Amino acid sequence: MFKVMAFLSRKAGTSPEEFQAYYETRHVQLINEVAPGIPVYRRNFLQLNDPQNRNADQIDFDVVTEMEFPDRQSFQAWAKSFAAPGAAERVAEDEAQFLDRERIRVCVVEVPESI
Repeated sequence: MFKVMAFLSRKAGTSPEEFQAYYETRHVQLINEVAPGIPVYRRNFLQLNDPQNRNADQIDFDVVTEMEFPDRQSFQAWAKSFAAPGAAERVAEDEAQFLDRERIRVCVVEVPESI
Protein backbone atom coordinates (compact mmCIF):
# COMPACT_ATOMS: atom_id res chain seq x y z
CA MET A 1 0.00 0.00 0.00
CA PHE A 2 1.09 3.57 -0.71
CA LYS A 3 -0.50 6.13 1.60
CA VAL A 4 -0.44 9.92 1.41
CA MET A 5 -1.70 12.12 4.22
CA ALA A 6 -2.50 15.82 3.99
CA PHE A 7 -2.83 18.06 7.03
CA LEU A 8 -5.10 20.92 6.01
CA SER A 9 -6.20 24.11 7.73
CA ARG A 10 -9.27 26.19 7.06
CA LYS A 11 -9.10 29.66 5.61
CA ALA A 12 -9.31 32.53 8.12
CA GLY A 13 -12.91 33.53 8.75
CA THR A 14 -14.25 30.05 7.93
CA SER A 15 -15.95 28.14 10.75
CA PRO A 16 -15.21 24.44 11.25
CA GLU A 17 -18.76 23.65 10.11
CA GLU A 18 -18.44 25.75 6.94
CA PHE A 19 -15.04 24.20 6.24
CA GLN A 20 -16.32 20.63 6.53
CA ALA A 21 -19.46 21.34 4.53
CA TYR A 22 -17.51 22.93 1.67
CA TYR A 23 -14.93 20.17 1.63
CA GLU A 24 -17.53 17.41 1.59
CA THR A 25 -20.05 18.97 -0.80
CA ARG A 26 -17.79 20.81 -3.25
CA HIS A 27 -14.11 19.87 -3.04
CA VAL A 28 -14.51 16.09 -2.87
CA GLN A 29 -16.68 16.17 -5.98
CA LEU A 30 -14.13 18.33 -7.82
CA ILE A 31 -11.27 15.98 -6.95
CA ASN A 32 -13.31 13.00 -8.11
CA GLU A 33 -14.10 14.82 -11.35
CA VAL A 34 -10.55 16.05 -12.08
CA ALA A 35 -8.72 12.95 -10.85
CA PRO A 36 -11.10 10.01 -10.44
CA GLY A 37 -10.06 6.64 -9.14
CA ILE A 38 -8.67 7.13 -5.64
CA PRO A 39 -9.18 3.72 -4.00
CA VAL A 40 -9.41 5.31 -0.53
CA TYR A 41 -10.08 9.04 -0.03
CA ARG A 42 -10.87 9.64 3.63
CA ARG A 43 -11.23 12.89 5.57
CA ASN A 44 -10.74 12.97 9.33
CA PHE A 45 -12.14 16.24 10.69
CA LEU A 46 -10.72 17.22 14.05
CA GLN A 47 -13.09 17.71 16.94
CA LEU A 48 -11.03 20.35 18.69
CA ASN A 49 -13.36 20.76 21.66
CA ASP A 50 -13.41 17.08 22.59
CA PRO A 51 -12.16 16.55 26.16
CA GLN A 52 -10.15 13.51 25.04
CA ASN A 53 -7.78 15.72 23.04
CA ARG A 54 -4.33 16.31 24.47
CA ASN A 55 -2.53 19.59 23.86
CA ALA A 56 -5.37 20.69 21.59
CA ASP A 57 -4.07 24.25 21.68
CA GLN A 58 -1.02 23.04 19.74
CA ILE A 59 -3.02 21.48 16.90
CA ASP A 60 -2.76 23.75 13.87
CA PHE A 61 -4.82 21.89 11.28
CA ASP A 62 -8.50 21.04 10.86
CA VAL A 63 -8.53 17.82 8.86
CA VAL A 64 -6.25 14.91 8.11
CA THR A 65 -6.96 13.65 4.61
CA GLU A 66 -5.86 10.13 3.71
CA MET A 67 -5.39 8.78 0.20
CA GLU A 68 -4.46 5.14 -0.26
CA PHE A 69 -3.26 3.42 -3.42
CA PRO A 70 -2.08 -0.14 -4.07
CA ASP A 71 1.46 1.13 -4.77
CA ARG A 72 3.51 4.21 -5.67
CA GLN A 73 2.99 3.62 -9.38
CA SER A 74 -0.80 3.73 -8.94
CA PHE A 75 -0.47 7.01 -7.06
CA GLN A 76 1.76 8.48 -9.77
CA ALA A 77 -0.68 7.42 -12.49
CA TRP A 78 -3.53 9.07 -10.57
CA ALA A 79 -1.49 12.23 -9.95
CA LYS A 80 -0.93 12.67 -13.70
CA SER A 81 -4.58 13.72 -13.90
CA PHE A 82 -3.55 17.10 -12.51
CA ALA A 83 -1.37 17.69 -15.59
CA ALA A 84 -4.47 17.89 -17.81
CA PRO A 85 -5.11 21.42 -19.11
CA GLY A 86 -6.68 23.52 -16.37
CA ALA A 87 -6.92 20.70 -13.81
CA ALA A 88 -4.38 21.96 -11.29
CA GLU A 89 -5.68 25.50 -11.66
CA ARG A 90 -9.27 24.41 -10.98
CA VAL A 91 -8.20 22.59 -7.83
CA ALA A 92 -6.06 25.51 -6.61
CA GLU A 93 -8.91 27.96 -7.19
CA ASP A 94 -11.28 25.72 -5.25
CA GLU A 95 -8.81 25.22 -2.41
CA ALA A 96 -8.48 29.00 -2.09
CA GLN A 97 -12.21 29.13 -1.26
CA PHE A 98 -11.86 27.21 2.01
CA LEU A 99 -8.23 26.25 2.74
CA ASP A 100 -5.24 28.18 3.99
CA ARG A 101 -3.06 27.02 1.09
CA GLU A 102 0.13 28.29 2.76
CA ARG A 103 -0.33 25.74 5.56
CA ILE A 104 -0.96 22.63 3.45
CA ARG A 105 1.34 19.81 4.55
CA VAL A 106 1.50 16.52 2.67
CA CYS A 107 3.52 13.42 3.53
CA VAL A 108 3.90 9.79 2.57
CA VAL A 109 3.53 7.40 5.50
CA GLU A 110 4.30 3.77 6.21
CA VAL A 111 1.46 1.78 7.76
CA PRO A 112 2.60 -1.17 9.88
CA GLU A 113 -0.24 -3.21 11.34
CA SER A 114 -0.37 -4.81 14.76
CA ILE A 115 -2.21 -7.89 15.88
